[in-house]
Amino acid sequence: MNGAWKMRKLITRILCCGVGLALVAGVQAAELAINLSKTSITNAFALPEGFKAMVSGEGKAEGWKIVMDDAPSFFPSVTPEAASNTKQPVISQEAGVKVDEHFPMLVYTDEVFGDFTLTLKIKMVSGEMEQMAGVAFRIQDEKNYYVVRASALGDTFRFYKYVDGVRSPAIGETAEISANEWHDLKVECRGNKIRCSLNGKIVIPELTDLSYNKGMIGLWTKSDSVSYFRDIHIDFTPRETLAEILVQAALKRYDRLEDLKMFARPEGGGDYIVVAAKNSDDVGKPISEGAKNCIRDNAVYTGETRRSWTVTMPLLDRNGDPMGAVTVVLKKFLGQTKKNALNRGRAVMDRIQPRVTTAEDLVKK
Repeated sequence: MNGAWKMRKLITRILCCGVGLALVAGVQAAELAINLSKTSITNAFALPEGFKAMVSGEGKAEGWKIVMDDAPSFFPSVTPEAASNTKQPVISQEAGVKVDEHFPMLVYTDEVFGDFTLTLKIKMVSGEMEQMAGVAFRIQDEKNYYVVRASALGDTFRFYKYVDGVRSPAIGETAEISANEWHDLKVECRGNKIRCSLNGKIVIPELTDLSYNKGMIGLWTKSDSVSYFRDIHIDFTPRETLAEILVQAALKRYDRLEDLKMFARPEGGGDYIVVAAKNSDDVGKPISEGAKNCIRDNAVYTGETRRSWTVTMPLLDRNGDPMGAVTVVLKKFLGQTKKNALNRGRAVMDRIQPRVTTAEDLVKK
């Protein structure tokens, strides 16, 4: 899934190995919900789409899978003898590695989150050395991230920061945390403010930290903890690329444009694609021939139809070299000339070009 390019006014549903992932995005906010309800026996060991097993500290990245577990029924029992629980799929970590500095993580890698609210349910099932479950967030890599976790053995709810693999002193309190029961965990990040709550209570006072302002989110455990996770839900503010910001600003200033597209290489490299556009369905599509020639020749190209003019102009880096292109489609008016169309197209480019310095800045999240 190319989530970086299709986040505006989009509803996408992906079913992979029976595991459903629903992404609903809007202009101001987005919602990510991990739905495991389609899991069957034949694919119980498949991981949800978009997740990657990692490990912080020592050991191997293994032990994550889907298992069936008891969960409270949504419907009341007809009789006292009827079962009050139902079986439902959950994400499990059960590698059972008895090493103190072993922190398995299951990280959602398809999106980088800045401001967000994360809710999920955790259950600590067993473990001789540890019985912990939590979430790592604003993950840069396996050595740099925040984490909040609950411990059923220690009855503690604590926050840590990892920088280059070194753990900060613990921040947190004691709390009554039972094993083999589901607990509600919530993390809220707004700028440099972090709030963590357990079972609806703010156990840890609001934190302020400037180390990481964005990153990935992942499930987290320690040592030989056997832990379960379910009902993962993230409300977040989509991070706009500079390309998206510039195109939207130009469209607001020139609201009568028939079309506007920006072409560049995506983050991480590759062929040129549409990285921002008036029509969100165009984002992620291959570069047009006109834009490709524009970049190759570092020249302005124009096209004319009965109803419109198309002006395609090179987008330059700080050294004056083409790093992309912008296509402006202008509705014709009576008496319009090619020169006038070029001037109108350049007026749009004049609002975009000064803000651009490197190709990387243009598309990075």
